[in-house]
Amino acid sequence: MSSYRIIADSGSTKTDWVLVDEDGGEVERLRTIGFNPYFHSSEFIFNEVKRSFDKSQVKVDDIVEVNFYGAGCSSKEKNQIVQEALVSFFLSAVIRVEHDLVAAARATLGNESGIAAIIGTGSNSGVWDNGDIIENVPSHGYIFGDEGSGSYLGIRLVKLFLEDKLDSDVLRDFTKQFKLTKSQILNASYKEKDPNVFLAHFATFYKPHIDYQPLKDIVERGFVEFFEKRVVVYKDYQKYKLGFVGSIAFYHREILSEVAARYGLEINRICRCPIEELVKYHQQNTALNPI
Repeated sequence: MSSYRIIADSGSTKTDWVLVDEDGGEVERLRTIGFNPYFHSSEFIFNEVKRSFDKSQVKVDDIVEVNFYGAGCSSKEKNQIVQEALVSFFLSAVIRVEHDLVAAARATLGNESGIAAIIGTGSNSGVWDNGDIIENVPSHGYIFGDEGSGSYLGIRLVKLFLEDKLDSDVLRDFTKQFKLTKSQILNASYKEKDPNVFLAHFATFYKPHIDYQPLKDIVERGFVEFFEKRVVVYKDYQKYKLGFVGSIAFYHREILSEVAARYGLEINRICRCPIEELVKYHQQNTALNPI
């Protein structure tokens, strides 16, 4: 009988699931929505996972290990929400739930010490040393934190739209791309589920319009706020390597690198999505952790 491992990377927007065999070879990939225990219950996560894995070519009973890295998995209480869902579905598997900062660190720093950072739908950072996050400034989510993130950018773009402060050509592009009225945006922001993800999807507007100075200024200001609140607060921060994961960091890496240089820092690596590097990490460690 064959046995399989899963490596899963979950942000607030999507979760990538990679199944590997006993030798670490990739067998299959699946994608579900992103899970965040601040917004999703164990029952919800279970149902979404079941919906996708019912279509998998691998039998669930043959999966013996699940390594899940997730946004919002920052405490025992929150991890337990995800743990319960996965244990209930993957009945034969050992379940490991890790913070997405661990994923960021393993993807961009490997076994070297440094500051691991995330700027995607949300944002966060932590000091990585000896295979562990030893220091972390809590993000506090999209309302009180998440500096520079997709949610941060989306909120500020929507604000310009609601206040009629977009130039006519930019406004035309905005309405053409999103096809939403002001009332629809307000309703989705305040009354629908996952408002952080809804607001973050407006961040896709920035890259093709980055020459529009108000938007470029927002990106730059968001990154400056990130460094001020999530990087320079760590003691001796300048001695560390710096690694980033996340779509916002990746697509605006030129601005991000310029801001980093102001603080005397050079970015070691920027990954849009850490799943590829996480798979490599677990493949390299297969011999140390045989199925």
